[in-house]
Amino acid sequence: MKGVEARLSAPLAAMALLTVGVLVAVLFMMAGRVDRDALHHEQALVARGMDSKIADIQRAVSPQVLWDDAVINLDNRFDAGWAEENIGAYLMGQAGFDMIFVVDAQDRPLFSARVGKPTTAAYYERRAPSFAPLIRKVRALEVRRPRITGPRVDGGLVATPAQASAVESIDGEVYIVTASLVQPDFGKALPRQARAPVVVTALRLDAVFLEAFSSRFLLAGIHLHRSDARPDADDAHVPLRNHAGQVVATLDWTPPHPGQRLLRKAVVPILLVVGGLAVVALLFARRSRRIAEGLVASEARAKHMAMHDALTGLPNRVLFEERLRQGVDGLSRRRGAMAVLAIDLDRFKAVNDTHGHAAGDELIQVIGARLAGLCRASETLARLGGDEFGVVAAEIDPQGAAALAERLVAALAAPVDLSCGTVFVGGSVGVAVITPDEAFVGAVEAARRADVAMYRAKDEGRGRYCFFEAEMDAALKARRGLEADLRLALKDGGVWVAYQPQVDAAGKVLGVEALARWTHPEKGAISPGAFVPLAEDCGLIDELGRLIMRRAFTDSLRWKDLKVAVNVSALQMRQAGFPDLVAQILAETGARAEKIELEITEGALLGDDEATHDAISRLREMGFSLALDDFGTGYSSLSYLRRYPIDKIKIDRSFITPLGGDKEAGAVVAAIVRLAKALKLSVIAEGVETNQQREQLHEIGCVQAQGFLFSAALAADAIDTIVDEGGRMHLAAVA
Repeated sequence: MKGVEARLSAPLAAMALLTVGVLVAVLFMMAGRVDRDALHHEQALVARGMDSKIADIQRAVSPQVLWDDAVINLDNRFDAGWAEENIGAYLMGQAGFDMIFVVDAQDRPLFSARVGKPTTAAYYERRAPSFAPLIRKVRALEVRRPRITGPRVDGGLVATPAQASAVESIDGEVYIVTASLVQPDFGKALPRQARAPVVVTALRLDAVFLEAFSSRFLLAGIHLHRSDARPDADDAHVPLRNHAGQVVATLDWTPPHPGQRLLRKAVVPILLVVGGLAVVALLFARRSRRIAEGLVASEARAKHMAMHDALTGLPNRVLFEERLRQGVDGLSRRRGAMAVLAIDLDRFKAVNDTHGHAAGDELIQVIGARLAGLCRASETLARLGGDEFGVVAAEIDPQGAAALAERLVAALAAPVDLSCGTVFVGGSVGVAVITPDEAFVGAVEAARRADVAMYRAKDEGRGRYCFFEAEMDAALKARRGLEADLRLALKDGGVWVAYQPQVDAAGKVLGVEALARWTHPEKGAISPGAFVPLAEDCGLIDELGRLIMRRAFTDSLRWKDLKVAVNVSALQMRQAGFPDLVAQILAETGARAEKIELEITEGALLGDDEATHDAISRLREMGFSLALDDFGTGYSSLSYLRRYPIDKIKIDRSFITPLGGDKEAGAVVAAIVRLAKALKLSVIAEGVETNQQREQLHEIGCVQAQGFLFSAALAADAIDTIVDEGGRMHLAAVA
C-alpha cells in the first residue's frame, strides 16, 4: 500500500512542481512585458512633453512679436529701449530665456541680450551659424504668407505666428532655439519692406530645466548626454534633434519597473495562499455551525459599519479605496480599462450657510440616492466625506466613462427639493481612465489623477467633467502658487481697481464700471477671468469683494456727475450679513449710495429665497440702484425682472459680438431693448468693440454702451483727466 502511495505521490509532486515552475515563468514573462510596455509608454510621454515644451515657448514669444507695437519699434524704427523692455527683459522674466536676439531684414543683429551678462553684436555673429537654419525656415514662411495691407474689416487678426524651433548645441551647451517673425496683429502698423525683423530666443537645458521637467513628469535620475549616447541598460532614452534631424543630445532617466514590483508581490502570495487555504479550511471545519453563523453575522455587521457612510448608507472612503485597489490590481488580468471618478458639489457650502447643517445633511442624502441610481451593480459609488463622492468603474472604456460622467453631471445640475425649499447645487466630475498598461500607477495615484481632473473641471467653469491629462499636474501646481500670490496681493496692494467708461450715443461718459485688476510682480497683468474664479474657489472672494467695493466707494467721491457700477458676486449676495457690510463700507468711505450702482448676476438671484429678497430690499432702501448683469445668459431672466426691483439690465457681450453679421443676434438684442422699455428699465450693452455694433445698437434704440471701442478699463487718474476735459470720449473713438 505504501508503495502504491509513493508511486502516486511522485507524479503528483512532479506535476505540482511543474505547475509552480510554469506559473513562475509566466510571471517573469509578464513582468518583463509590463516593464517594456511601461518604458515605451513613458518614453513616448516624455517625447510628447518635449514637443509640448517647445510649443509653450512659441506661445510665450508669439504675443511679443505678433504685435503692431513690435512692428513700429523693431521694423519701422528701431527703439533700443523698447526692445530691452518688451523683448529682452519681458521674455527673460516671463519665460526664463538665456539668450535673446533681434535681427533685421538682412539678418544682422539689432539687439542682443543674455542672462546675467552684457552682450554685443559680435557675440551673436560668432553663434549665428547655429541660428541661421531656423531663421531661413522663418524667412520661407514669410515669403508664403498672404500680403498684409492694413486692418481687417471685422477688426480681427491680420497675421498668424511664423515660427520655427529646434534643439541646438551652442558653445558645448544644449538649447531650445526659437526663431519668430515680427508681424502686425491688427494691421495698424505695417512692415517697411518685404523682410521683417526676426526675434531669436534660446533656453538652455540646464539643471533647473531638467529639475522642472522631471517634476512635471515624475522622472527619476534624469540627466542629459550632449551627444547621441546610448542609454544604460536600465535607462529610458529620448533623443533630442536639431533642425537637420541630427541627434545633438539625449535625455536619459531611470524608468519605473512595475513588472518587477508586480512579480515581487505575486510570487509570495501565491505560495502563501496554497498553505493558507488549507489552514483556513481546517479552522472552519473545527468550528460549530452556530458559532460560525454568529461570527459571520457579527463580522458582517461590523464590516458594514466600518465600510459604509452613516448618513447615506453608501460605501465610505475605506471601502472605496479597497475597491479601487482591487480594480487596479485586477487590470493585469483583464483586457479592458477601468475608471475612477471624483465628484464634488459646487455650491454645497452656500446651502449650509443659508439653510443650516440639517439642510446640508438632507441634501447629501438626496444627492447620494440620486447618484446611486445612475451606477451599475459593478460600479462602486462612495461618499468620501463632506460633499465629495467617488465612483470606481471596473471594465469600462473611455467612451463609457464619459457617458457615466455626463449622467452624473446632469443629475447634479437638476434642482433638489428639500424641506427648506428647492435648491440648485450642481457638481464637477474628474475622470481618470487606467488601462492595463498603466496598472503600475497604483490605487493612490489613480485617485489623485481623478482629483486633479475634478479641480480642472471646477477651474473651467464648474458643472462639467474633465478627463485627466498629464499636463494638469503642472497646471495644478501653478494654480496653487497663484493662489498663494493672490493672498499676498490682497494684502500688499497688488490688486487694484480700474474703471471702464459707460457712454451715451454722443460719447458722453455717464458712469464707470469698477473692475478688479491684479498686477503680478513677475507674471505681469493677470486676467480677472483667471483670478476671480480662483478667489471664489479658495475662499478669497469676500476679501476681494470688500477691497473692490471700498476702493470704488472711495473713488466715487472724485466724480460728482458719474455713477460708479460695482459688481456683486453670487457668494457675496448669499451671505446673511452682506447688507450690513455694505452699510459699514458706505459709512467708512462717506460715499453716497445714490451714486453707486450694484451689478448683480442672475446667479445671485438663483433660488429666489426670502434671504435674497430681504438683502435686495435693504440695499434699495439704502439708496443703491440695481442692475442685472449678463442679462439673458441665465435660466429665468424675465421672472427676475418682475420679482425684484431692478433699475437697469446689461445686455451680455455674447449677444453683442455677433451684431453686424448675424441677423438673429440683432433680433434678440432688439427684443431685449423693447422688453426693457416696456418695463421702464434703462438698458446698456457691454462688450461693444466695433463701429458696426455701435451703429446697429443705436438703430435698435440702445443708446448706452461700454466696451473697447470707447475705452479699455482705466486707472482712476485717467478718469479724472476725462472728467476734467469735459467728460466726453474723443470723437475718433466713437465715430
